Amino acid sequence: MRNYITVGTLAEYLHCPVLGNKEQKIYGISLWEESTEDMLTYVPYEKIDRITEIKAGAILTRASIGLPLHRNYIVTRHDPYALLAQTVQFLIYHELYHVPSQDKPRISDSCQMGKFISVGNGSVIEAGTIVSDGVVIGENVRIGNDCYIGANTVIGSDTVISDRTDIGCCCNIGTENFEYYQTPEKWIKIPAVGNVEIGQFVRIGGNVVIEKGTVGTTRIGSYSQIDNLVQVGHEVKIGKNCHIVACAALAGWAEIGNHVTIYGQSAVSNRIKIGDDAVLLARSGVDKNIPEHQIVSGFPAQNHQQEMRFQAFLRKLFKSNLKKE
Repeated sequence: MRNYITVGTLAEYLHCPVLGNKEQKIYGISLWEESTEDMLTYVPYEKIDRITEIKAGAILTRASIGLPLHRNYIVTRHDPYALLAQTVQFLIYHELYHVPSQDKPRISDSCQMGKFISVGNGSVIEAGTIVSDGVVIGENVRIGNDCYIGANTVIGSDTVISDRTDIGCCCNIGTENFEYYQTPEKWIKIPAVGNVEIGQFVRIGGNVVIEKGTVGTTRIGSYSQIDNLVQVGHEVKIGKNCHIVACAALAGWAEIGNHVTIYGQSAVSNRIKIGDDAVLLARSGVDKNIPEHQIVSGFPAQNHQQEMRFQAFLRKLFKSNLKKE
């Protein structure tokens, strides 16, 4: 039987009033876009106009006037994000998350397993997969057919890796993330209860970090390639057939479309959206959304042709100043 809490129990813990049914059962927390009727979600004030689209059984929100009574609300006077750490900790305390599995791992007889490997309870490794020396696999992990896991890689609990995906050495996939909430006194770590899902035929190089989602899923689309030393933040969505070159960094919540190419040492800020077939040239610093089919460069990143004209202007201005001196 799945564990649950009621809306009223959580609201009492958070010292918040409830609009709706206090007895509504909640089985977990999710992103508002991915929510279902048995889940809790939170809605930032700037997204309040989309609240009717939300399917969650309970919504943690700051607004209280004019809310459509199609769901149950826990109403806070503060930013709902400020209560996220307390909320997730409460769910963990009531054993909705991080509950140890009692099922032994299942490993296909056709797998090739190296030395000094640890596989957590509830995990499944399908036929033909090769797991190299020193790999650590958490609980309830699913690894598909004919995959390759490089030496000393760590795969966190609840990660899903689809068929024929290769992961290089010394990677860190879905173990923890770097999401904090800042108060006047300190930074508060928000516990991560999400996961990572990797599609089929994905190639991941060495020393890559893919953070697990805080309350959602970090996704890597099928047929994508990720080079060495790439950082993928929590809740990032990477589409199909993307090509991400070494030392790129994608901050939390970024959304990368299909067939996107990101060249070396580029960085994408949090919550930025990159359209399909876009190209980020080397060392691009992206701080705003990029439309599909665009080629961008520079910092802040802009259309590559505009960036070239801008650089030419700066060089011309510099030479002019040298002559004056």
